[in-house]
Amino acid sequence: MTEKKAITTITIGANFENMALYTHPLLKAYAERCGADFLVINERRMHERLNLASYEKFQLYQYFDEYERIAFIDTDILIAPDAPSVFDLTPINMIGAATEELYSKSQRDKELTQTELGCVQWDNVYFNSGMMVLSRNQKELLNPDAEGLEHWAKGDFRKHYKNLLNDQPFINHRSNKLGFRVHDLTHRFNHTRVLTDTKNRFNSYFIHYSGPSGHRYGKKLEQIKLDAQVMNRSFLLWLSRNLPAYRWLADRMHRAFLHHLVDTIKR
Repeated sequence: MTEKKAITTITIGANFENMALYTHPLLKAYAERCGADFLVINERRMHERLNLASYEKFQLYQYFDEYERIAFIDTDILIAPDAPSVFDLTPINMIGAATEELYSKSQRDKELTQTELGCVQWDNVYFNSGMMVLSRNQKELLNPDAEGLEHWAKGDFRKHYKNLLNDQPFINHRSNKLGFRVHDLTHRFNHTRVLTDTKNRFNSYFIHYSGPSGHRYGKKLEQIKLDAQVMNRSFLLWLSRNLPAYRWLADRMHRAFLHHLVDTIKR
């Protein structure tokens, strides 16, 4: 019997609803190519306990009653039209995700989560939780009643740390605590700004506009809109992948970069 799969995302608030105008058509098309249902979490059910919308991904715990495999993909991710199935690339007994071991504050997060949540044998790479592939036997990773989750989300310790992420450090700690192994899908399935070589971003299948600045200068929504146009035009996508000089120049011809130059001169 064919396993039942879902591609899921969170879209809560006007900002993400605007992003979804450009990202969801590509997400939905990707789900169809993967033979998966496309599901959007658009209601807050965790906010009274956990505050922020990023924790709404813990709603997925109950989705495993119906689906054998689920890929969670942030709404601020654009997916290339030729992206292969992450279900096919991820062993069913492992979590599929992309490492940030060398690019983020992973060491701080490893130490802090173990101080606040208890020591674990940390065997996995530190991964970005904005794209994860999970199987039903890993549903406990997203148990909304998990020990320590509310403390991590709302604990007073958080005010002492700048740019401390929300669900990501907790999920990384919990994956090791539960003994779930991680299969690194590499940055090609979660290309964030921490990879500073932005002119080559279209050589990745998933471009993730996480963080305050996205991939370059200007508002993230405008970046997503422009890059979605590239994704939807095969010739522009080919140019951006094969001629990095073209992509570098095209990015700098946009008004957002020109405004940045003007602001820099004024300062």
